[in-house]
Amino acid sequence: MISVDKDVPSFPPFSSLPPELLIEIFSTCSLTGDWHIPLTLSKVCCLWRDLIISSPCIWQTIVVLDSRCTMSSIRAQAELWAARSSPLPFSVVLKLSDFERLLPIMSCFLPNLARWMSCTITYDGRTIETSLSDLTLSSPRRILHHLDIFLKTPFEDVAGDDEDDVIFVSCGSATYRHISMKVATTKLPHAEMVNPLLFTSLDISETTFEYSVRSPDLLRFLAHCPNLEHFYFHGVSNDEGTLDAPPPAISLPRLHTLLLNEICNQRSILSHLYLPALRELHLRHINVDYPLEPYYVPEEGDSDDESHDFSQSPHSDLHTGMGLRKLLSRSRPPLEILDMDLSDMRTKDFRWVFDKLPDLKQFSIVGSDMSDSVVELFIPFVVGDGDGQEQEQEHVVERMSVRLPQLSVLKMYSCQQLSGDALVKALSARVHYTDHATPDATLATVVISSCNNFTAGNAQELSWDLHDRLNVS
Repeated sequence: MISVDKDVPSFPPFSSLPPELLIEIFSTCSLTGDWHIPLTLSKVCCLWRDLIISSPCIWQTIVVLDSRCTMSSIRAQAELWAARSSPLPFSVVLKLSDFERLLPIMSCFLPNLARWMSCTITYDGRTIETSLSDLTLSSPRRILHHLDIFLKTPFEDVAGDDEDDVIFVSCGSATYRHISMKVATTKLPHAEMVNPLLFTSLDISETTFEYSVRSPDLLRFLAHCPNLEHFYFHGVSNDEGTLDAPPPAISLPRLHTLLLNEICNQRSILSHLYLPALRELHLRHINVDYPLEPYYVPEEGDSDDESHDFSQSPHSDLHTGMGLRKLLSRSRPPLEILDMDLSDMRTKDFRWVFDKLPDLKQFSIVGSDMSDSVVELFIPFVVGDGDGQEQEQEHVVERMSVRLPQLSVLKMYSCQQLSGDALVKALSARVHYTDHATPDATLATVVISSCNNFTAGNAQELSWDLHDRLNVS
């Protein structure tokens, strides 16, 4: 027989403890670091289960162990803890074994950003702690703003100068604080692994050919960014080759600014985006002087340029022009700014594009091989009223028109194939017409810089019509 020492005080059973004390005990237990504590305790008895489910404070710490979980189970855990901790704030403790999973896991918590107070990430002996409440100060509202993705090996800089341990940053006003994220990863996460990312701005930067992204993967990732208003893609001019199948067509209905820099897959990207609100398009350093693989399917317009104008980058000119054609045909955007820096097209593409941009206000081009044939597109032309074929000549009413009818700013830098005489003829004729016919939509600023065939005499002659609107250097 076992003797019981009557002098040892006996403790009341847990069932006799007041609910407030039980809740305090359970809340303390949930801070031990074991992710499953609330679930385990809720299985002891009905009383505990009811208390735990109805007590948000017990669910305020969300511990994620990625080494033991699939993304679907992590997503389910995030949704459950976020729901049961509502309306209280919560903290996330993320124990990572694979840094590539950082963004997919984070995306599970971003829908509840307003209640997300702190985040602790441990990886490979590092601990990254962020207080989101400190980032947003006393702002009554947090807004997801910018996401930076660097395609590189995380923490590859031994000195730590790459700042891969800075995940969250803040900007904005005192009233509306913007939360932005920076993530280093060797590849974009698979689309099915990521919850919708409600950032309004996205910047993706390739660092080496090893980590370059193919256009189908990029487009599938963009499909999970429905709120994007700005998208910037900086590549390393890697030719992805001919695709085996067409990429998906992606709609970004809010996007109004797109920048593509140093890429070779511009045709595939531009051809598969639906951007009905696009107002600014910046194409930079896309020209390459080596052959590119053909597009996966021939399209109308792929034929040789009838003008046969000289180009140092004929293959990239073709892909850029055909990509723009498809983008404008699909989206019909109210494009107002077209900026082409070392990004060229064929003469036939310039003609096609200029005919499709009735809202364009600013056109800037740098380092183009455009010929006088393109310059002549700025000249007003005669449009017949009616088909003109069934009518007597005296009954045909003619009127003038111009391409890019809203154009007010024209900037041309280092365009060495065009002649100064052609520029004088085209721009003088244009302002002679638009200054009188459409004075509210005429050239207000013209910049011609480092165009060797545009002489001092050409500048003097053109200034007679443009006056102080002309800037030459």
